[in-house]
Amino acid sequence: MSLCKASPRRVFAGNLIAGLAVTVSVLLLAGNVVRATSYLSVTFDELIAGADVIFVGEVTDVRPFPVSTRDGTIVKTRVVFRVSDPLVGSTSILEVFDFLGGEWGDIGMVVAEMPQFAIGDRRVVFARREQSINPIVGFTQGLLRVARDSDGMERVFTLDGTPLGQPEHIGLRSNVDAATPDAPMSLSALRDRISRAVAEARQ
Repeated sequence: MSLCKASPRRVFAGNLIAGLAVTVSVLLLAGNVVRATSYLSVTFDELIAGADVIFVGEVTDVRPFPVSTRDGTIVKTRVVFRVSDPLVGSTSILEVFDFLGGEWGDIGMVVAEMPQFAIGDRRVVFARREQSINPIVGFTQGLLRVARDSDGMERVFTLDGTPLGQPEHIGLRSNVDAATPDAPMSLSALRDRISRAVAEARQ
C-alpha cells in the first residue's frame, strides 16, 4: 500500500453569506488530490442568515462511504442527527449531512479542522442544505456543544469546549476580543435568542 500526502493549494469557497473559505489538509492512501483553503470568522447574525436549517439534535450514526469521481475515489462521512428541538427549517425526526473526509477500505482522507462526530454527541446545528465539503455554516462555528452542568441544566459551549456566554461571542478567536463569562449560557436562553433573531431577520 502506497502512502502519499497531497500538497495543499489555496482556493476560496463560494458561499458569500457565510464569508467562508476552508483550509483542507489531505492525507490519502490512494493518491487523490483535494484543494485547500482557510475559513473566516462568522457572527451570530451571519450564522442565522447563512443557515437553511437550525436545530438541537443528537448524533445517532457516523458512516464513511466512497464517492467515485473522474479523478478517482474520495471519501465522505455521513452524519445522522436525531432532532430533539427543530428551530428553523427542519420538520423531520432525522437530519442527515455529508462531510468530506473519512476512512473507507484502503482510502483515508483527513480534512484540517473538519468537525469530528461521535454517536451520542448533542449539538446545536446551523447548516446549509446545498452540497459542499462541509454543510456547517462557518465550517465549525455553526456547531455548538450542549452539556449538562452539575444541576442538570443544559449549557452551551463552542466546539472546542469554550463556554459560550452570549451568542455575540461566536466567531471570536481569543479572550482579548471578549471576556470569558463565569458560566456558559443555558440552552433555553440560546433557543430564545435564535428565535428572536430569526423573527427580526424576517421583518
